[in-house]
Amino acid sequence: MQLNGKVALITGTGRGIGKAIAIGFAREGADIVAMSRTLAQVDETAREVKALGRRALAIEADVSRLTDVRSMAEQVRHSFGSLDVLVNNAALRMNQLGKKDSYYIPFTELTIEDWDNAINVNLRGPFLCIRELLPLIRKSGGGSIINISAGGGKRGMAGRLPYCASKFGLEGLTQSLALEFQSLNIAVNSLSPGKHSVLTDEEKREQLKANPELVFMRPEMMVPPAVFLALQNGSGVTGQHLEALEWIAQNGFGGIEDWKVKV
Repeated sequence: MQLNGKVALITGTGRGIGKAIAIGFAREGADIVAMSRTLAQVDETAREVKALGRRALAIEADVSRLTDVRSMAEQVRHSFGSLDVLVNNAALRMNQLGKKDSYYIPFTELTIEDWDNAINVNLRGPFLCIRELLPLIRKSGGGSIINISAGGGKRGMAGRLPYCASKFGLEGLTQSLALEFQSLNIAVNSLSPGKHSVLTDEEKREQLKANPELVFMRPEMMVPPAVFLALQNGSGVTGQHLEALEWIAQNGFGGIEDWKVKV
């Protein structure tokens, strides 16, 4: 088991990519801190981790709130003493902003509240988590920070301004901290799905039923490259952006047909 003896904290662990990574890391031997704004969901993730024979801590917290993140860091310190891997996965997508159930909000209809909510969760959140958890990672003698990004962090998209801006910012955060943390023996990288987006909610499944030509990938596709990045430190791969679909194809973990959602 590649992550045996390591402690990993994954934000947004109640479902989708975050839950898949948490379970995948546990299968590789890691103890898991599962964090989300919805306690019932992270409790379920924690139960599944424990069923795999690993320790698990479920925490209800909002990554955009400093008090929540500080409390989370203290709980990790009390329960585990240190931290090896931090995965900043929690994020708001466009359909979770003011214009519910829509992935597109034209600039003229975008509210300041929508902008603030996206930036606060998607960019301020990772910043706060890194800031407050850094002492615990340093206590491990080094480790890995993985920021879950998206295609919107590489190119702008009409109607998705706050999401793209936050993900572009996350890429800047990743590259800057990779340079700064290398001397601390901490790797900082970003990971995105790649060509096709991941099935993160049931709305996408309904879209798939209505249009079978659409392609959505299973969240578990993100696990193999996430494990690879979790094994890095300041002397390994750092400051890089990996696309999961490309990485798994290059490293013998299959292709689109092996990982896409079928209905």
